[in-house]
Amino acid sequence: VEIGSPDDIASFAALEPHPRSVEYLTTTLEPRQIAEFLQTEMPIRYAERIRALEKVPSWQSIPELVEVHDIHVKSFKAFRSSELEKFADVTHKALLREQPVVEKMARSVHLLHDGGITHEYVSKFLDDFLLNRIGCQVLLGHYLACRAGQRNGIIDTRCDTKRVCRVAAKAVLEMCMECTGSRPSVFIDAFSACGGKGVDDGHVPRFPYMPHVLQYIVSELLKNSCRATADMLKAHDFDPADFPINVIICADEDHVTICVADQAGGIPRGANAWSYLYTTARDGAYDGSKKLAGHGVGLPLSRLYARYLGGSLDLVSLPGYGTHAYVNLPRVESQQVEVVPDADYEYDYANLLDFTV
Repeated sequence: VEIGSPDDIASFAALEPHPRSVEYLTTTLEPRQIAEFLQTEMPIRYAERIRALEKVPSWQSIPELVEVHDIHVKSFKAFRSSELEKFADVTHKALLREQPVVEKMARSVHLLHDGGITHEYVSKFLDDFLLNRIGCQVLLGHYLACRAGQRNGIIDTRCDTKRVCRVAAKAVLEMCMECTGSRPSVFIDAFSACGGKGVDDGHVPRFPYMPHVLQYIVSELLKNSCRATADMLKAHDFDPADFPINVIICADEDHVTICVADQAGGIPRGANAWSYLYTTARDGAYDGSKKLAGHGVGLPLSRLYARYLGGSLDLVSLPGYGTHAYVNLPRVESQQVEVVPDADYEYDYANLLDFTV
């Protein structure tokens, strides 16, 4: 069978992926060993995404999907024929080639919906496609980080949750000031049930995680809260100090939870904040040199990042008051296992109820 042919892709799409845990990532740090695993694993995961694209009705009539399909076939061929000595080069090129994929997929959503495909189908397709992609990006990034000599690859074994939230808040508040002329008040507090047991520094939860992923999730939640709060402050000439956004970090032995709570009136009833078609931003309304609002993928993508290692992201809207977002993440390495959607196998997603007493 010719490498990269439809039959070749189909044979790999039929194989089951092999999800890894954070425990695996923190104990498998030898680049050659990682490359040997990725050499066989990447074609399976890329083939799954190619198969998912080809199942979309009339996908060939949507230029963005055709482009994403071509990108994935190129990467599939490259990984299928890769040699260990040149694996880093193949990885670099794949990551560069795929940089525009999320934006192209976001644009294609509107065209699919306009073409009469149901909202439920589009959401399921994109959730599975992008979650599968996140896994590839993480594993390839870990390989390159280990190859570059980073001690634990892309994992920080003592990720400082409060520091990550502070960095995210600082960046988002600067963005909010530039885009809206308003700077809401953001307060960050940390608590831990493990503070006296040597697990956490004082009350700041620390756990093995990817700081850049946690920062992305918190940033997206803060962008939504800051934008809604800024709009409300402007409309009513309120004082920012009277409507603070609170970020509460807490943990027990098994989980870390981050709550982002605002007082900006809540999400309109009937609005689906998880839809890739949903955005509260008017075109151009929040454009600055940095974007406070984009294609409407920030929130659903954040939920996928949380789900990727067995966590969850949920929203609770309190109409007339505000919105509470809850990020729940397992903190034990052996329980932080990849969720890799595959059409041949059922995968469960965590939700808020899994983490509440």
